[in-house]
Amino acid sequence: MKNQKKSSKKILYITSISILAFLLIVFLSIPKIMSSKFFIDPFKKKYEKKYNAKIEIDSISFSYLGPQKFSNFKYADKNLDLSVEKIKSNLSLFSFFKTFKKLDKIPFLSHTEIDNLNVTFHFPNLPKSNFYNVYAKITSDFNQVKSIDIFGKTSEDKYSGNFDIKVKIDQEKIQTNILAKDIPTIGLDQLLFYNKKNLAGSLIGLLGPSINVKASSTIENKTGPINIDLTSTNSKIVLNLNLEKDQITLQDSAIGTFHITGINPNLLKQITYAQTQSNNPIVVRVSKNDFSIPINPFKIEKIKVQNAFIDFGKILVSNTGVVATITSIGKATSQNMVSMWFTPINIKIQNGMLYTDRMDVLIDNKLHVCLWGDVNLVNERLNMNLGITSDTLLRVFKIKNLPSDYVVKIPIKGTIQKPKIDASSATTKILALSTLQVGKGIGSIIGGVITNLQKDDDIPPAKRPFPWEGQIKEESEKKTNELEDFFKLFQ
Repeated sequence: MKNQKKSSKKILYITSISILAFLLIVFLSIPKIMSSKFFIDPFKKKYEKKYNAKIEIDSISFSYLGPQKFSNFKYADKNLDLSVEKIKSNLSLFSFFKTFKKLDKIPFLSHTEIDNLNVTFHFPNLPKSNFYNVYAKITSDFNQVKSIDIFGKTSEDKYSGNFDIKVKIDQEKIQTNILAKDIPTIGLDQLLFYNKKNLAGSLIGLLGPSINVKASSTIENKTGPINIDLTSTNSKIVLNLNLEKDQITLQDSAIGTFHITGINPNLLKQITYAQTQSNNPIVVRVSKNDFSIPINPFKIEKIKVQNAFIDFGKILVSNTGVVATITSIGKATSQNMVSMWFTPINIKIQNGMLYTDRMDVLIDNKLHVCLWGDVNLVNERLNMNLGITSDTLLRVFKIKNLPSDYVVKIPIKGTIQKPKIDASSATTKILALSTLQVGKGIGSIIGGVITNLQKDDDIPPAKRPFPWEGQIKEESEKKTNELEDFFKLFQ
């Protein structure tokens, strides 16, 4: 009996040890199993179906304590080809899978090396752009990123360049240096706006085909300077910013010049094309005084811009949308493109509202109008005004002897994307002016009569001299448009 008990205990002990050993072997084999095609292929097929893509992976090596390794990873869809020789992350297996699900926080990049990353964008009707020979190394200490080094090359049909990004983090101090030379803008545009069709193409139209960037910052306790010098084919921007806890301010007034070569219709639906004249870039200056942009959290209503100066110069634009409505008023042109010559405008932003002073515009060297008002940036609602000036009233309606500063005000409502010109408030004025001009033998209008009868008292003054004064010959129209044609435009 005693021997039987000992034998039973021994069998139980051996069985327990065997089960534990088996479980230990299984446990130790889990990373190996997870690295096998048997485990990986279902996930690969799932993502291939989700993104309509082709995915290839030569090998994956998981381990409990790290590192986690991927070799010869390839991804291809209709607009993107991506390959990388090696990705190595020194995170533990548990940390890797835990953080991989939260890529918005980028913890997966901690303790990571990326060797020879190559990305090619090939969108329809656009040249291919490449980011290639990209190497990245992210070092960490106790789950806190200590440094980031990324460098590589870029190319497009006509441009090739390189970039080098270095970030050093020492507790609350972050130092950043970025140097990018001859980067094809189309590649950067496709990288940033890959899944944002409404913004795609906006960088190309604004900056041109190639850009150079030199940027540096030293941030300590969420405070410090950020200096950016961007020079591109079509623009130059100098920003000396300052990060102050939860907002960005200006150390010096910001200056930017832009030569527009086109515009994305998805970005601004009313205008399908815009191009600055060769010697007339758009000039933007923003005063450092009382300027701030909140970043944590970002709220449009908290943006403050005390004074921004914009000179659009002379631009060739598509005769579409609201521009077509304005040109139809004066029968200025039937062409697909019209030139627009602007006076400078001053802008103020406060409490979610954008306020402008008066900007005069000469269209096709003939039609003179003006704009002013405010925009609610939160809901994009317009409270603007279109002004028909006295010289245009003379040209279009043959209304003579008006005061030189006389303007018929037409409200513009709607939204930024869908402005609506409402002429109902101007109807009575135009009819009265026409009646005074030709009705019942009254003849020419007397300036004093207009002042008392029809002149608005809230018209902002024009900024004289206009840039076209002395350069454009004033002419009288040989043909008078019918008033009915004017009012039909707004029915």
